[in-house]
Amino acid sequence: MAGDDTIVLVRDWRQMKAALTAAREAKQVPVLLTPENAAATYGAGYLAALQDRAREEFPDVAFTLIVDCGDTPGYALACLRAGVRMISMSPYNDKIADIARQMGAELVRRPT
Repeated sequence: MAGDDTIVLVRDWRQMKAALTAAREAKQVPVLLTPENAAATYGAGYLAALQDRAREEFPDVAFTLIVDCGDTPGYALACLRAGVRMISMSPYNDKIADIARQMGAELVRRPT
């Protein structure tokens, strides 16, 4: 992620759609960030569905969705299995990072 990325907190489709619409109009590449512990709160399937719907309905908008998995490896693995491409954990977990890489995904530190 570049230092000039626009970071937008998203909880649901309404917020994600608004952020992607604004990014399209401004020709920006946003970083969409879920709330802390979103994987436990919303579930991996819901978050993966948000990601997939956004890619389907906004194919012309480049964006990054970072799903926060808190400190729970189980939720991180569930998100990876569901197809989420980028997750964050605190503390950073090297084993989960390795599994993510093997699955074509990435574990990143939560942007501040």
